[in-house]
Amino acid sequence: MARVLLTRPQPGADATAAALLAAGHEPVVCPLMAYVPCPWSPPDAMPDAVLLTSAAAVRHAGPAILPFRALPALCVGAQTTRAALSAGWDRAETAGPDLETLYRAVAARAPLRLLHLAGKHRAKAVVPAGLSIDTRTVYAAQLLPLDDPGAVDAAMLFSPRSARHFAEQWDSLSRPRAALALLAISAAAAEAAGPGWRDVIVSDQPDEAALLVALARLSL
Repeated sequence: MARVLLTRPQPGADATAAALLAAGHEPVVCPLMAYVPCPWSPPDAMPDAVLLTSAAAVRHAGPAILPFRALPALCVGAQTTRAALSAGWDRAETAGPDLETLYRAVAARAPLRLLHLAGKHRAKAVVPAGLSIDTRTVYAAQLLPLDDPGAVDAAMLFSPRSARHFAEQWDSLSRPRAALALLAISAAAAEAAGPGWRDVIVSDQPDEAALLVALARLSL
């Protein structure tokens, strides 16, 4: 059994904690981000589809999102797709595990006008020819301090920004990096955390299920 620090924002942190408990581990829930809605204005013309890169966009876009539920939703990750379906979308599909893969997957359908409901801090990707992206910022992720979690074997990191923040917070607690293993959702998140950790495992896919599989590869 491992004692695992969860830095994921709520409500996802509780879901991951339940999965860790079911796998026989002890979760320590310490979210390092909190999502807050941002005011936004819908475009005057309806797009061909809505691009969703996070379940947080679905949860925090507010009532202005309602007219767009009649459009197809192109989603990054299965969790975002499930959130869109729960929010009332009839047509929501997982078009890729990340934004670049999604762009490549839908480029064959060009020309397409996409409304991207996004977070304030977001990954950049090259837009293929034929895709027109109208990005609206509908939420922001505020950084939170890390309270000393006590003895933990590993920490789960869910984004480059939160990974960088976690490393800074861990150092500020005067805790040695060499005593902690990291489970990173992507190579970018692992790189953002910097060097010196006891072990660093990158999940094969950028999702919770792959992170849980990666946990089994750690030498704890």
